[in-house]
Amino acid sequence: MWVAAPTATQAADGLGPLYNARGCAACHPKGGGGRPPDPAAAEDQGVGFALKMNDDPVYGRQIQSNAIPGQIAEGRPTVRYREETVRFPDGDTARLRRPTYGIANLGYGPLAATTRLTPRVAPRVHGMGLLDAIPDDAVEAEAAKQREEGVVAGRPNHVPMDGALRVGRFGWKASNPSLDRQNSEAFSLDIGMSTPSFRDPWGDCTAAQTVCRAGPHGDSKQFEGLEIPSSIIGLIDGYLRDLPPEGGLEPPKDAAGTALFAAVGCASCHKPSYTTAPDPARPALSNRTVFPHSDLLLHDMGDGLADEVPMFQARGRDWRTTPLWGLNRLAAQDGRLTLLHDGRARSVTEAILWHGGEAEKSRKNFMDLPREARKRLVRYVLGL
Repeated sequence: MWVAAPTATQAADGLGPLYNARGCAACHPKGGGGRPPDPAAAEDQGVGFALKMNDDPVYGRQIQSNAIPGQIAEGRPTVRYREETVRFPDGDTARLRRPTYGIANLGYGPLAATTRLTPRVAPRVHGMGLLDAIPDDAVEAEAAKQREEGVVAGRPNHVPMDGALRVGRFGWKASNPSLDRQNSEAFSLDIGMSTPSFRDPWGDCTAAQTVCRAGPHGDSKQFEGLEIPSSIIGLIDGYLRDLPPEGGLEPPKDAAGTALFAAVGCASCHKPSYTTAPDPARPALSNRTVFPHSDLLLHDMGDGLADEVPMFQARGRDWRTTPLWGLNRLAAQDGRLTLLHDGRARSVTEAILWHGGEAEKSRKNFMDLPREARKRLVRYVLGL
């Protein structure tokens, strides 16, 4: 846990001044993901939940819901749900919840008229080292293959990094090309601390937030003039690289489920496997065939999930295919899960029913399955 500056231990200070969490585990408990606020619980802020924006001139890129003493938090994210019923051709029904997001207790006046909110729940972090080890060329090749076949149209999110364009692979819109960049951005936006990649010690505070920018910071000469020096980023990167996925290291054993997954069309985007690059320095990550069930590409998911907030080459309707590995650990919670980018889907069935755009045909194929086949497909996904 990081604390506000100044303290006697300079290696742990520099929190904020505005922030969402005091440490990584607050958003990723036990390496898991987050959840949205509970509308029925007053003042609940969820876990690992944040409202991002398209660069509001006062509030910046993300609402920071907490502040160190002497500072004012930006606001508290809120959510309301409207329940909707979806009816299957065989008469079965499912309930979806359509969210509306807002901000209570805005600390710095109203948002700009052009500001759009886009919610995020923190993703599971197991297996990130293996995803980082997948070569850019392999992701580009998968996009070329999809263009040739014409079934879906996945695209890499090309993100500028170190003077070149890299293939994004982390974040809900594939907005970060590498693990260290993803972690560095989280320090800046979520914890309000500077790193070699994001050097502002005030994190996401804009020029309009003068009190925040003038507040206490923990940048120190002995730590490269930063709050989180490269040595600490290296330790966190190393920990996450070695954190294995909870599943996905071997091909699925359910051959009939694999065939059904492909027949419905899920495998078109949820590509079963990739092979990591050779890396003699990291033998545990080197030249391994793994089964994340994601192509790491952007796909148009339709209006139902669109957020109107582009990120690099990702448009408002575009989302990176979410890796499915590790759902086996959460299988018993189906019906109480927090799936998709904002956690709206409480089950695998709900998540599938929110698919639109390029996935509309697969959604319809799923709905047209007999009841027992739908259940089998859900069991298969929950076993990955």
